[in-house]
Amino acid sequence: MNEKNLEILKQKERANFWYKQKKGKVVQEIYREIYGKDYPEELDIDSFVSMTDLRNIVKFLNIKPGKTFLDIGCGKAGPGLWIAREKRTNYVGIDLSEVAIELAEKRIKEFGLKFKVEFYVMNLCSTSFTNNYFDGAICIDTLTYVQDKVKGINEILRILRLDASFIFTAWETPTTITDYQPILQEAGFEIIIYREILNWEHRQREVYEKIIESKDILIEDMGKEGALPWIEEATTRLPLLKDWCRIFGVVKKK
Repeated sequence: MNEKNLEILKQKERANFWYKQKKGKVVQEIYREIYGKDYPEELDIDSFVSMTDLRNIVKFLNIKPGKTFLDIGCGKAGPGLWIAREKRTNYVGIDLSEVAIELAEKRIKEFGLKFKVEFYVMNLCSTSFTNNYFDGAICIDTLTYVQDKVKGINEILRILRLDASFIFTAWETPTTITDYQPILQEAGFEIIIYREILNWEHRQREVYEKIIESKDILIEDMGKEGALPWIEEATTRLPLLKDWCRIFGVVKKK
């Protein structure tokens, strides 16, 4: 097994472990306190997406009712299913984690969707979709973790129809990528919007600080196994945030 495939396998194992853990009340209270009315509570998020982010995705996702969009790294699919309901479209979600897909499939009825919904365990860099298949695509807080970003972005371009939108949120970091724009443009995307998300660092920093501050309560609420991934992420990433940038991107296949 080569190095890239080994890392993908590790990512999959980490994701499966993460999604097996139930989010406790304390974590929800932390998000609710910091995000206020901008917290998408009904969607049971596993990222730092806000209602403002989701409304912007709906606004800029150039897709007509009854058409189909792809949600890359859909996780439990709360945001993606919400967007599909708002746009009245068909929806396809993909994720590396079998556990996430199982949970996502159980949530379809919650959203009362009238159009087609499909989920697949799939790696973005090697999908089985035909050329020009989708009328749009989104990727919320996942593109940062795609191992081969050039291959992944080229795959998105391949499976999108001409003039289709790809909308994403992602972090620029010194150890992953500091600017997605050159890769997107080289692949054949036209940059429509590429901007830093307002107030992202303040919110993410406060969430991490609260998690560290509340670690004993988190362990009591979720159990040690469930709480440790949250505590470890907060502890590891908090000092790095000053060198990160979370961006909102809207691009179009030319």
